Amino acid sequence: MKSDTPSARSSRRSAGLHSIINLVLAAVILIMVNYVGFKHYTHKDLSQSQYYTLSEKTIEVLKKLDSPITIYTFLNEQSGVQAEEITNLLKEYQQAGGKNIIVEKIDTAFDPARANELYKKLHFDANDHLVIFEYKDRSPRFVKQDDLFEINPMTGQVGAFKGEQQLTAAIIGLVEGKPSKIYFTVGHGEHAIQDTTSPQGYGTVATLLKNENVEAQNLNLASKGEVPADADAVVIAGPAISFSAVDAEALDKYLAANGKLLVLLDPYVTLGLDELLKKYGLKYEDDLVLERGMTAMGVQMTAPQAMIYQGGFAPHPITTKFAQANLQLVIFDARSITLPTSAPGQPPLKMQFLLQTDANSWGWISKNGIPPADPKQLTFNKVTDIPGPVTLAAEYDGGTTTDPVTKATLFATRIVAVGASKFLENDAADSVGANFFTNCLDWLVKKDAVLDISPKKPQEYGVSLNPISYRTVVWCAAFFIPGAALVLGIFTWFSRRK
Repeated sequence: MKSDTPSARSSRRSAGLHSIINLVLAAVILIMVNYVGFKHYTHKDLSQSQYYTLSEKTIEVLKKLDSPITIYTFLNEQSGVQAEEITNLLKEYQQAGGKNIIVEKIDTAFDPARANELYKKLHFDANDHLVIFEYKDRSPRFVKQDDLFEINPMTGQVGAFKGEQQLTAAIIGLVEGKPSKIYFTVGHGEHAIQDTTSPQGYGTVATLLKNENVEAQNLNLASKGEVPADADAVVIAGPAISFSAVDAEALDKYLAANGKLLVLLDPYVTLGLDELLKKYGLKYEDDLVLERGMTAMGVQMTAPQAMIYQGGFAPHPITTKFAQANLQLVIFDARSITLPTSAPGQPPLKMQFLLQTDANSWGWISKNGIPPADPKQLTFNKVTDIPGPVTLAAEYDGGTTTDPVTKATLFATRIVAVGASKFLENDAADSVGANFFTNCLDWLVKKDAVLDISPKKPQEYGVSLNPISYRTVVWCAAFFIPGAALVLGIFTWFSRRK
């Protein structure tokens, strides 16, 4: 056997060396391309509606962050598309915010220890589905998953996605570090927010406000003469005596300057603000809401109560979720509220009901302005009484306006009027009533309109086929294509047999 010549061995070594060098160079080039691609790349949203594009306002907010914000997500994974859209949106926040946006997804099933650690640290209910923002040493901000979507209260169908609007509002509030400031009027026999011990106190709901990052303070209009400039909203919680003309003037000026007001008024109390509320289409009736129903023993009886359920909750941000969850709110000792009706061809009214009874309730009008000694045997008087269903809570929404100084868009005057206050006392407040109260304040003081960020509507694509085209597609998919594959398979089998 002829041995290799030195030149042949040298050629093989040279070829092998060249192969190794080429492989090394290819690996180096591949690493460099990946490194450059990782550090420098273009991120572009090609969807027609720019569904995943952050607004300039959000990008500006994220670029100005001076410290990292940690975002924890406790999402309802069974919601499917909703959880996925929130996750994708937070990826856009990470992309725009860089190292200042840290997202940690918490899966309670796979990491219960981490979940329990955050429950204890941040103080929230383990059953809630939330996006939580933590920044420096400030109180965390909580955004409920359901608040990120517009949901039809009748069908439950998910509409527009309000994720960017809500999340950016939470970041701004957290960075500014200023809690919403709510003033409760005093001096008229109102419920005391500092009273946590007596049955008539409002200490329970005041504690809820603190957990919602709301600072509650007393306001004596008689001594102040005006509503403080830093007031995000004013609450009148069950006064026993009338407001003076000076008080009314102070509140009038406050509302005219895009103020926010929540009034909780019991029956047989003269408020002294009738003319002021009339300007905004809200009128308290001098009645007592009664309900006629059957007792457990089958006896018909009248009680000074109102039961709100299903259609009694308006399709409104304050009350929509109560109807969706099939909840019920029972309010004792209430009075009704009358709203004007819109004339045909006229613009829609800025007022709407929030809570409404069914037809079994009505507004009983006292002939002498005195509560009935025993309402059990009272019946509806079609001549003097107000027929049901009656409205127990209503709102006025002034829409949006433009700040003359900053030119920013903000909410105009907003008012919520409720015909009862005792359902929020320490010994009476239940979860539904308390949530209604906090929802009212949340709606009043919301600042997300300032962001000028519109909800995003998901793109929907569809193909409309006439009957002939539809039958053609069905036949092709169900018969022709499978049949062609079968014939081709049989033909191949016979060809190979030959």
